[in-house]
Amino acid sequence: MGNASRWRAERALDTAIGALDSARGTLVQRLDELDIEAMRRRGIRFAGSLRTDLTRRLQPRRRRVSPWGVAGIAGVVLLGAAAVGIGFVVYDRERREGARRRLNDVQSRARERYAELTGGRTRAEADLEERVRQAVANGGAAPQDLDIVVEGRTVYLRGKVADPAAVDAAAERIHGVPGVVAVVNLTTSAREQTPTSSR
Repeated sequence: MGNASRWRAERALDTAIGALDSARGTLVQRLDELDIEAMRRRGIRFAGSLRTDLTRRLQPRRRRVSPWGVAGIAGVVLLGAAAVGIGFVVYDRERREGARRRLNDVQSRARERYAELTGGRTRAEADLEERVRQAVANGGAAPQDLDIVVEGRTVYLRGKVADPAAVDAAAERIHGVPGVVAVVNLTTSAREQTPTSSR
């Protein structure tokens, strides 16, 4: 049994070697038939077309801008510029009016301070004196020779008067004038004799 098996194994091995040699011969013949240069050129062409296709697919497409889109953007820009211009004009007008009011206030205070420093009368004192004179006149005729002087918010009554009761009534009316803090009655009666000085 050993020889028969051996013989069969050798025969199978020879058959396999023959098949391998035949396959090798066929492969060598096929490889000789292959044109390596043509395959290389085809590979280069394929790679170039693949690269072009990938570049085209990966690059963002340039979108054409429609004229309506350009007109819409230009309109929005123009409206924004107009709104900014109108806002600036309104803001500038308010700023100028505010500056004018502040300047008028400063000028008014400067005039009043100048009047105080130079011994003149302020506008507030002149207004108060006018209201005091109207209050005195509302009670009838003011006593003759009565001088009314307003200094700050204090009213001084001076002079020689014939009727002290009329001066007291006028002083009461003056107390009711808004802005008057005090009334100082420095009047004297015309009936009183002034002392004569001896030499």
